[in-house]
Amino acid sequence: MTAILGTNLNVFTGTRELSDVTNTYGGYVISSGSLYNLVLPWQADKLEWYNYTKFGTDANNLQGVWFRDFPAGDDLILSRGTTTLSSILETTNGVTIANTAGGFANEHLVISGITAGVVTTSANHGLSNFDRVVLTKIIGTVAPLLNNNTYVVQVLSATTFKLYDVYGVPIVQVGTWTSSGQVTKDGPLLGQITSSQSGFPAPQNSIQDYPIQYRLALGTSIMGSASDVIYVQATKFNSYFNLGTAP
Repeated sequence: MTAILGTNLNVFTGTRELSDVTNTYGGYVISSGSLYNLVLPWQADKLEWYNYTKFGTDANNLQGVWFRDFPAGDDLILSRGTTTLSSILETTNGVTIANTAGGFANEHLVISGITAGVVTTSANHGLSNFDRVVLTKIIGTVAPLLNNNTYVVQVLSATTFKLYDVYGVPIVQVGTWTSSGQVTKDGPLLGQITSSQSGFPAPQNSIQDYPIQYRLALGTSIMGSASDVIYVQATKFNSYFNLGTAP
């Protein structure tokens, strides 16, 4: 089971809060005909979906339902061919919990090269002219010159920038870069953990971690064909129980 369930002997282990509250979330999406990650404000216990487009035609996979303790990829589907109505237990292309983990942001950028005082980063650096950065963990004969110092940058491209000292004098590189190295933006937030999930933190970010993102991956059995209109309703129960075997 993927859900935390209460039992018929101790129902309170399945209670989310001490009130009669059930949360729901609804909406619709225009399908691209491929898997879709539905982002939700909480971990859903149930998902119902309806293919509005296919209800008007003699087409398969009209609607379905999923519960959180189903195996990954499952969905109970009501389908209609040209003459008959049938039920399908989908086990591959149904619903899968696809949450992204929360945690702290990595606010360092990886260096992929340094030549003639020009730093290349492995991802877009997001810097602007006159930003200040600290370089660390550089390996090579240039390391004693560049490591643990503060520099002013001149942006050359999305992944390159030229180094100047804090007086505006270009850095004359002595030695060669071999490998490794990281860039950290200097300023008021240097050394603070912020809510930015990638790249350098924006100035307005506060000191906090970023939360888990709740997602349900809706497979192709649900999403149908391109341009299909899919309505969804997600529910988070106040309580969710495993009542055991009926007497």
